[in-house]
Amino acid sequence: MHFNITATTQRWLLCAFITLTAISAHASCGSAFCSIDNHWDAQGLTHNEGLSLDLHYSWAKADRLRAGSSRINAEAPSASGDELENKRTINQVLSADFEYAINPRWNIAIGLPLMIRDHTHTLDSITGTSVDQQAKFSQLGDIRVVGKYKLDSGSPFSGSGLRFGLKLPTGAINKTMSPSDPADPTTPYKLERSSQPGTGSTDLILGAYHYNGTPGSGWNWFFSGEAQAAIDTRDAYRPGKTLNLNLGLSRTLSSTTSALLQLNTQYRGRDTGANANPASGGYSIHLSPGLSIAVTSQTRVYGFLQVALRQYANTDPAIPGSGQLTAPWSLALGVNHRF
Repeated sequence: MHFNITATTQRWLLCAFITLTAISAHASCGSAFCSIDNHWDAQGLTHNEGLSLDLHYSWAKADRLRAGSSRINAEAPSASGDELENKRTINQVLSADFEYAINPRWNIAIGLPLMIRDHTHTLDSITGTSVDQQAKFSQLGDIRVVGKYKLDSGSPFSGSGLRFGLKLPTGAINKTMSPSDPADPTTPYKLERSSQPGTGSTDLILGAYHYNGTPGSGWNWFFSGEAQAAIDTRDAYRPGKTLNLNLGLSRTLSSTTSALLQLNTQYRGRDTGANANPASGGYSIHLSPGLSIAVTSQTRVYGFLQVALRQYANTDPAIPGSGQLTAPWSLALGVNHRF
């Protein structure tokens, strides 16, 4: 199939790639990524019925221990039996997002994430021997299925819409770290639940957006928000509720190139349950400059750098000196093709 894309439509395509792509780390192991929304509707794309595919890669290294808004140093080994978050977590996600526009009002999107994670910390064993443990894997994460409805604004340059769907418990929750605890060498040491490929929960997703552009000016802006909350859980773990709010601005530089700037914010509630780490959740604010280039009339490549303006990491209420690993910056690259 072939779609005729106007200059205004191409400008909105820029923002579609990177909405809600604030990449931060608010689990104690620095594992969590913010939601990625790379669908056309939130930025005003109005192509006809058909299929589009977006492949994107995200990278972040969480190696800064933070308690509240302050950076802290990891505690020294003391045979406490606890994990000392004194190393790092390298988070990578390779995602394939398929989106099918049924008609100008309705479409459906399916997101398939490959989670690539490498986490290392020091286990302060009660034996008095500290060991560096590692968990490294590449595995399918939790699949997202989202339906979207576009409201009729009566103008091709502005509009609003709603999003609703589910995050499914398709990712594994049984990954372990090695070596085992010297105090119990025969028992596999479980990787923290928030750092697993999946959460084990089924989550409800609700969102809304509004976009607006000025004809002939080359400038466009959008606002979007999305909330996610677990409605079904297992294995004594409930991930914290999340809320993402994003404000974006784009500027056409040439017939093939556009620049963009986004302010991305995320709030994440504390994880709960017997298998949850109380030192979880918090909020972050990121600034995200980016660039998008049209390779053909149907294909664009894009990339952006995201820098943390503020990060707040919840601590364990029972352990004020606890903290979470956070990432000061992140990178995302991708390609989008319309069939």
